[in-house]
Amino acid sequence: MNPELSLRDIHLPDPVSWWPLAIGWWLVLALLILTPIMVWAIRKFMARRQLRKQALAELIRIEASFGQHQNSQQLVSEISILLHRICISRFPRLEVAGLNGEAWTRFLNAQANCFDTETSQALISGPFQKQCAIDAQVLINASRHWIEQLQPAQGIQP
Repeated sequence: MNPELSLRDIHLPDPVSWWPLAIGWWLVLALLILTPIMVWAIRKFMARRQLRKQALAELIRIEASFGQHQNSQQLVSEISILLHRICISRFPRLEVAGLNGEAWTRFLNAQANCFDTETSQALISGPFQKQCAIDAQVLINASRHWIEQLQPAQGIQP
């Protein structure tokens, strides 16, 4: 070595900082946050679809049963029970379970305005009468339309 050369000592670079994160780490972090949210949203959507699908299948079964027995009182009773079951599974139990009479039909029409005065009256008094004079197909179609149009309550899990 030549002592007359004025060389400086070797300096190492600064250590690599962990901040700011590289783009790959930001993508991993976003993926970790978004994956559970997407799984939750998909499960909620599928549960809503499943409930609607089961309710429509039950309505078809009720309609087929009516085709055999032609008992309008039994039809109204079964449809009313089905609508109650749907509402109890969709909305807070305390809000829906005790509804009857005019309050019940107002609640149904507030969710999806499908029941006219005649069908509303049939849902109110039909299950408690021996004979119910109602156009069965109108009631079935209104119920089907109500199930199809029903929007989920906000913040309530199906």
